[in-house]
Amino acid sequence: MSVVVEAALLAGRNTRRFLHSPRLLGDAVAFPLVLLLLMLVMFGEVVSGSTVEPYIARLAPGIVLFSVAYSCAGSAVAHHVDLRGGLQGRLRTMPISRVSPLLGRIGGDLVTFTLVTVVTVAVGHLLGFRFRQGPLAVLGFLLVALLFALIFLWAALLVGATVGSVESANTAITMPVTLLLLVSTCLVPLSAFPDWAQPVIRLNPLSGAHSALLGLSWGGPVLVPVLQTLGWAVAATVVLGPLALRRSLR
Repeated sequence: MSVVVEAALLAGRNTRRFLHSPRLLGDAVAFPLVLLLLMLVMFGEVVSGSTVEPYIARLAPGIVLFSVAYSCAGSAVAHHVDLRGGLQGRLRTMPISRVSPLLGRIGGDLVTFTLVTVVTVAVGHLLGFRFRQGPLAVLGFLLVALLFALIFLWAALLVGATVGSVESANTAITMPVTLLLLVSTCLVPLSAFPDWAQPVIRLNPLSGAHSALLGLSWGGPVLVPVLQTLGWAVAATVVLGPLALRRSLR
């Protein structure tokens, strides 16, 4: 059996577990949607006056990115449970590639992130979010969101294979993701931050991916933000990928 088939079978197993778990569905979908509504009600009128686009046009892409990054906490927990619960040991007794379980986890999580993105965009559409750049931009929007997800997914797999408890795995992802959201352009424009902080805000992977999604939906620069997101994803794959694989196999 090829590595692709093995990874696809394991990805299907991970996706089914996600869809059959009300808690996982709630954590991945409900919380970001509540945040979308709260932020729109609390800051919509305040921020809209300082931007050329309506606040929902800025907020919805930001919540999409936060949703997939926040969902990586579930990836860390699930990977931790698989390793500590004996699944990894059972798979090692089978004639499959040693990398297939990790690839299956990534594949299944990317399917999950696609669902989270579609649901978040659908709710945003009900609140006024629109795509103005054509059908290809919609596809590009999804691909950039998944590319961005790889950054945090590799970190989540490394965390899941390293920490000693489910609670630690969850906290190690949710806290940094929440902090990055607050110091990004997802909620307020770059001009709202002090001049000395703006270079740091620009380097935030959330800010780069958000600029790309904003450009693909409402309009604006696309190429440079996409390349920035691609650079972060490649760096995470090269640096964190081997570490996650090594820790998962130990």
